[in-house]
Amino acid sequence: MDKLLVDLINAFGVSGNEDGVKNIIKEELKETNFKILEDSLGNLIVNMGTGKKKIMVCSHMDSIGFIASFIEDNGLIKVEKIGNFQSKDIVHSIVKFKNGTIGKMVINKDELFIDIGITEKEEVLKFVEEGDTACLVGPCISKEHSIIGANLDNRVGCYVLLKLLKELSHSENEIYFVFSTQQQLGGRGARAAAYKINPEYCIVLDLEDVKDIIDGDGIKLGNGPLIKVMDKSLIMHEEIKEILDESAKALGINLQYGVSNSTSDGGLIHKEGQGIKTGEMSIPCKYKNSFSAMVNSEDIDQCIKILKEIL
Repeated sequence: MDKLLVDLINAFGVSGNEDGVKNIIKEELKETNFKILEDSLGNLIVNMGTGKKKIMVCSHMDSIGFIASFIEDNGLIKVEKIGNFQSKDIVHSIVKFKNGTIGKMVINKDELFIDIGITEKEEVLKFVEEGDTACLVGPCISKEHSIIGANLDNRVGCYVLLKLLKELSHSENEIYFVFSTQQQLGGRGARAAAYKINPEYCIVLDLEDVKDIIDGDGIKLGNGPLIKVMDKSLIMHEEIKEILDESAKALGINLQYGVSNSTSDGGLIHKEGQGIKTGEMSIPCKYKNSFSAMVNSEDIDQCIKILKEIL
């Protein structure tokens, strides 16, 4: 597995606290000549080219997580969710606070708690305070073409953008690569970036849990990137779909298609300004938003090839 992807997966990047991921991206780009802007919401915007069309390609840096809301007398740390996910998918997971404190996720009467192994409130407060955030942690496992780990959403998308920036020496278009913040809090970063850039086209990169697909002929990992024709917040613009279709066909890459019951940054981006032609290409994922999410490396490589062909 590429060390860059492992580093991105292991970085702390709960929504609203993306600096760990952002620092890795900055380090990867420090030897380049790209124009890099960090806006007031913490988005990293990388500009390449000054050509015919203005294109935005976007991936969010943040992951789901937890915020400490109360320390119980027995030492348990009551937490609230950051992001939209089901409690059953994270029960008994190992979590890590930003300062490195490790604990175990437990559920008691539908409330979420983190147990760091200390049974007195005063002692817990030496390590964790109300307002501290935590993320899922777990080993990164690579077996054949499968990649398993926590926080794949959407460090995989950030990895794709970085690989594109390294492989593209120039473009005939004006391209903006956006590493956005706070997707789990309503897509705040991507929306602000789209307003600032005002592109003609936008392609959103994300992970899509195969269980969220409600219209598709058996979406499978390793069978190609997923074109999300429609979700709860966006119908893919026909020009974006045509561009992706033609690029994949020219490269001999199979695409999968589906309708999802999820939402995405594209749902906000396409409404900015006078309207932005927007669509999403996703990497199919199993067990999304768990410590053992799973994707296929061939889907990732094919996504990179398609976008490189377009850009």
